[in-house]
Amino acid sequence: MRRILSEPLLHFLLLGMALFVLYQAVSPGGGSERAIVVNDATIAMLSQRYAAIWLRTPTPEELQVLVDNYIREEILYREGVAMGLDRNDPVIQRRVVQKLDVLSEESSSLTPPGEAELASYLRKNAGRYVRPAVFDYHQVMFDPSRHGASLEADFNAALAELNAGADPAAMGDASLLPAKAEAVPLDRVELEFGQEFAAAIQALPVGSWQGPVRSGFGVHIVRIDRKIEAQATSLTEVRAAVERDWEYERRETAREAFYQDALRNYDIRIEAGIPRAAPESVNAGPTAAEQAGQ
Repeated sequence: MRRILSEPLLHFLLLGMALFVLYQAVSPGGGSERAIVVNDATIAMLSQRYAAIWLRTPTPEELQVLVDNYIREEILYREGVAMGLDRNDPVIQRRVVQKLDVLSEESSSLTPPGEAELASYLRKNAGRYVRPAVFDYHQVMFDPSRHGASLEADFNAALAELNAGADPAAMGDASLLPAKAEAVPLDRVELEFGQEFAAAIQALPVGSWQGPVRSGFGVHIVRIDRKIEAQATSLTEVRAAVERDWEYERRETAREAFYQDALRNYDIRIEAGIPRAAPESVNAGPTAAEQAGQ
């Protein structure tokens, strides 16, 4: 026995076993990272996920399946990470970034804003919450494709007749656009006719036919019958919107602060050349497709 214990080969094997045990204890896959703990919080999480999908709590048998699947996924995930399968995978990277964004958003104070803070936010961003101008109007549209070269003459003749008292229903071209509208806010006008039309009618006087007012549909003769100017709003009227926007800005600020703080811990080296965008030309020539069609 003494002779066996004095064998160098035995010493080598014992040393190898000791190193193996030590490696398992300190390696990334060893120690506590080899432990998968299923506690009350885990059971609650699994049950909540199940209930969110099936609208009921799982039975004991179903819960056991959930636990088995949880353990399986944890083991396979950890083994995959140990093998480096999470590297250079844009789907995994995006998911991790999303989760970290949520954590960084919650890193700032979650105290709801007070009255003074909301009032200050409203003052700084008053333009967002202005009640838009409201219009009563009539409009007559001319489709340029239908009138061709006579568009201007037809338009001017109709404008003169309308201001002389002609019936607007007998003028212009038929379309699905409303010929008459009452109490329509400016943002609705913009939605129906486009930004150019909505911007133009704000400058029109009340009570007379005016034009041309252009839209993406054609040219219009417009009479503003009533106009209520845009009005500022109080915090009471727009509290829900202000609270929502304040919370969104808080989260954005917290997320950016988290990123900037983390960025200071990295040495960023861009070793590849980044091509510069070609400057836009005001008088650009025809494209390759246009040249091919010529």
